[in-house]
Amino acid sequence: MSTRDFTTSSRPAKPYDDYPLFAHANGQWAKKIRGKLHYFGPWGDPNGALRQFHKEESELKEGRTPKRQGETPDVLTVKQMVHLFLEARKLHVESGELEARTWREYKNYGERMIRVFGENAPVETLGPDDFRRLRKDLQKTHKSLRSLRGDIRKIKVFFNWAGPGVNGQGYFDRMPRFGDAFRPPAQSALDREREEKGVQIYTPAQIHALLNVAGRNIKAMILLGINCGYGNMDCVKLPINKLDLEGGWANFPRTKNGIRRRNPLWPETVEALKAVLKARKIPIDPKHHNRVFITKWGKAYHARNLSREVGYVLTRAKLDRTAVDFYDLRRTCASIGVQLKDDDAVRTIMGHKRAATDMLGVYNRLQVEDSRLLAVSNHIRAWFLTGLATPQTSQGTGGNVEQAAPSEPAA
Repeated sequence: MSTRDFTTSSRPAKPYDDYPLFAHANGQWAKKIRGKLHYFGPWGDPNGALRQFHKEESELKEGRTPKRQGETPDVLTVKQMVHLFLEARKLHVESGELEARTWREYKNYGERMIRVFGENAPVETLGPDDFRRLRKDLQKTHKSLRSLRGDIRKIKVFFNWAGPGVNGQGYFDRMPRFGDAFRPPAQSALDREREEKGVQIYTPAQIHALLNVAGRNIKAMILLGINCGYGNMDCVKLPINKLDLEGGWANFPRTKNGIRRRNPLWPETVEALKAVLKARKIPIDPKHHNRVFITKWGKAYHARNLSREVGYVLTRAKLDRTAVDFYDLRRTCASIGVQLKDDDAVRTIMGHKRAATDMLGVYNRLQVEDSRLLAVSNHIRAWFLTGLATPQTSQGTGGNVEQAAPSEPAA
């Protein structure tokens, strides 16, 4: 029977008292399940409507939409999933919850899935063979097992977000079978890879070799890497108003996690930063007016620009650019700093936090004293100065543990 308006007086009575459906005004037998009306057949066929109801009841009560014979199945394709996920994440970028750089990484993963799987591939039909092909594609470009693990985990974010479950959006009902090939590399394999790569830290002589051939901006970034444990994005986004060059402090939260970080600045770092600011170009884009590092063309740095320029510096310094990179300065800073056995001070310098299971970290609300931060920083600086033919004494802004620390962080 085609759907049309019916008067209440023309509706049929239930075939019997316990009949679970009611006659809806649109001419169908209906029932409300999970707050939504569902229709099972025309008034003229109450038994057929009842059979359809019993056939679909369990799925409807679980929140799933049954597929009826003869209907075109409403399936989610890979392209649709990628589009929906990226659109949802754009809101998080606009609110500041997600870095635009991270959104672009997700976009690259989505484009890779569309290319490997095919844009019209139904998500629910993907299986181990499909994910084996995707892993092979990832392995063409990944640099390490650790980066491969990150790739796999970030790709699974798409499926966990779009699929069933408490935290899923429910765009499909059954998660695809990823298979063995798409399991992240085991920790034992990561440990072996780490041992094979070696210590991945710089010597003082190597750092000075870099400084001797680096340009103004990269020199300051290298010093921030070993002095403060800054990574690529920390340098790229460092704001001018987070520096107190006269007092010798930086108060810039870590870009990766937003954790508060307070760093004493060595005299060498202060001098390098002052040189950068003195020669700094006016940014072309007004939104970068507060950034410390601007290229000679007036543009903001990107992480890839920094990595590329540091690669050139490594080559000029005759160092193996496949053995170390810019981020290894951060590893070196932490490795030397922990030798002073004040882990909380090192965490404050590096922008780390205690593990969630460490109740001391949960309950502690006091900040690490500046004198402890200076002690760790000066310990790293003393190690750094051994790379010079004539080591300098530890004096000047931010470089002396006896120096009076400011009572309040700089703005």
